[in-house]
Amino acid sequence: MNQTSLSLEQISTALTEAANPSDLYDTLAKYESPALFLSTTNDKESEILSVFYSTFFFSHLLTDQTYEARAMTQRMPQDLAQKDPSLQNCLTLLRVVWQQNHEQVYRILRNLPWPESLKSVVQSYDTYFQEKTLKEVSHAYEAIKPAAAAGYMGLDQSAAEKGDPAVLQIFTACGWTWDEQAGLLYPKPAEEAPQQDDGKLYHDVSQILAMLGKGGSR
Repeated sequence: MNQTSLSLEQISTALTEAANPSDLYDTLAKYESPALFLSTTNDKESEILSVFYSTFFFSHLLTDQTYEARAMTQRMPQDLAQKDPSLQNCLTLLRVVWQQNHEQVYRILRNLPWPESLKSVVQSYDTYFQEKTLKEVSHAYEAIKPAAAAGYMGLDQSAAEKGDPAVLQIFTACGWTWDEQAGLLYPKPAEEAPQQDDGKLYHDVSQILAMLGKGGSR
């Protein structure tokens, strides 16, 4: 690759051909130097920069590099970051991820406008964030109200509070126990699994959520 070249096609190829989030991050990291040669005053190059930095941002989140993502947002062209809708969305998302505001994370991922070029990586992070949160809740709670559990997972809290079987099944399918009399969900203790391929990182729960229509509000 020419040192000064970067194109939308290269970014798209990185997204479609990466075997896992780590591969995506590694590929995009190599493109950061060429991105420095692009101008924010050129409309075509501004679009490339927007897609690149937005995609690179999500590759940080998908590999649990929140601190590094924050540093990367300081390196991106600040004049573009202040006016580009996708980068503004990324900065807003970073704040709520940093604050561990789960409900706002899902709202931003699902309700804010994202360009077609970013929708696949946005969806990947939505799924990954759900899986990661499920494991964290399983570690943190011995018992939890369904509405609270649904909030952590970006599911319908009102339906969960009413004991909607479709919502409860999402948790029981993951090994949780539902005590109807007590009105509590008992998380399955999360076991420390051996390190595995990133491509399998969110396979199990994503299959369950897909099978049940995710149960969330879109």
